[in-house]
Amino acid sequence: MEANQKMLDAVKWVSGTGCVIGIIIFALSFFVSDYNKDYIFTAVGIAITLSAAAIFLVGIFFVLTEEMVMNTHKGKRIEPETTKIIKMKTKAKAQTNRSTEFSN
Repeated sequence: MEANQKMLDAVKWVSGTGCVIGIIIFALSFFVSDYNKDYIFTAVGIAITLSAAAIFLVGIFFVLTEEMVMNTHKGKRIEPETTKIIKMKTKAKAQTNRSTEFSN
């Protein structure tokens, strides 16, 4: 996890700043009604907040994906304790002699 800490910190900083700016613009759009006749500042505030949240989710996805890829090369096999998998020791035999109504 230490390798991905820089990326995680950058994602948190960028998305946190975007959320704060978006919430401030959204909140100010209600108080400054002379400039907000078409509700453009409200839409801009919501768009900035939602895009910051999307950046955060994508960044977390990339960090988690990279962490999982790095852990799978170590050869660790993770199986749930309560699995109900039936292991079969024999392979299924293919049937080659099939009779159909069109065969001679």
